[in-house]
Amino acid sequence: MAKSTDKVKEPKEAKPKLPRIKRAPLDIPVLSRETDLTAANLTNPEARFMVANYYLGQNMRKRADMQRRHLGDKTTPDALLRYWGDSFAHLEQTAKDALEVYVQGHKIGQWMLQHMGVGSICAAGLLSEIDITKAPTVGHINSFAGLNPQMKWEKGEKRPFNAFLKQVCFHLGEGFKKNHTKEGCFYGKIYESMKAKVVDKNNRGDNAERAKHYRTNSAEVKRTLKKGKLPDGNLDRQACNQTVKIFLSHLHAVWYWHHFGVAPPRPFSTAILGHAHEIKIPCMDMFPGFEKAYYGTTAHTTYYPPQPEVKGKKGSKVA
Repeated sequence: MAKSTDKVKEPKEAKPKLPRIKRAPLDIPVLSRETDLTAANLTNPEARFMVANYYLGQNMRKRADMQRRHLGDKTTPDALLRYWGDSFAHLEQTAKDALEVYVQGHKIGQWMLQHMGVGSICAAGLLSEIDITKAPTVGHINSFAGLNPQMKWEKGEKRPFNAFLKQVCFHLGEGFKKNHTKEGCFYGKIYESMKAKVVDKNNRGDNAERAKHYRTNSAEVKRTLKKGKLPDGNLDRQACNQTVKIFLSHLHAVWYWHHFGVAPPRPFSTAILGHAHEIKIPCMDMFPGFEKAYYGTTAHTTYYPPQPEVKGKKGSKVA
């Protein structure tokens, strides 16, 4: 009887779990409490730079930590790489502490921090990038943040949205997704609901037309697209973006009231399309009179602030 030539596949060894990077004490001077408190007086451009520096330091810290993990025991000592990662971790935390003071110095910032999933970095990014006097409706903010699906960006044209604000909104959506299983995460529960809706829509085949125009190099994703469905990553991003847009509509409403003292225009879906279901804004008690003016019997005033002339200057906040 002929012997089988098939080779028996040996089970693959489980990859060892990467060790957690431990931080070492540094000689970098720590900001004094007095200096830290001056962050409350940061201007919006200064806060914007601080948020950008935070993300830069975070990326460099991750890079240094990953380099150490890849090296493992191949080289000793790794004192220089360790110092590099620890230094950026220190700067990252310093920026975070300063931005916490900046956000707490604004009533709108305090409202944002009431919600699980919204950290001081995202709150500072929104505070420093959004100019409520140039956003008569939340649609202006959505367009400025790159969350308007109808917006087109043709080749050779200037980007029609703020890339930095779009990055902040991306992290905001990830924060809601990360905390959606926790008790008391208001916008996390909205994310759950949105995710269920987009998955159900995808399973019904409603995304067949969009799947035809989806571009990817992944063989696995291509198999999904052939079925007339969108990949899981796209569905997750849809749910995150929709949740962020609801948060921005609530943020716009309370910010508008806080700045102008009148109720803002109702969302397009409610005022124009007549949608009956509307998610009530949480923590309205922080703004006395707002709930009655916005939801109650008080006559609703639509106030559009005067719009300054736009000259197309780079970095303009016009949404």
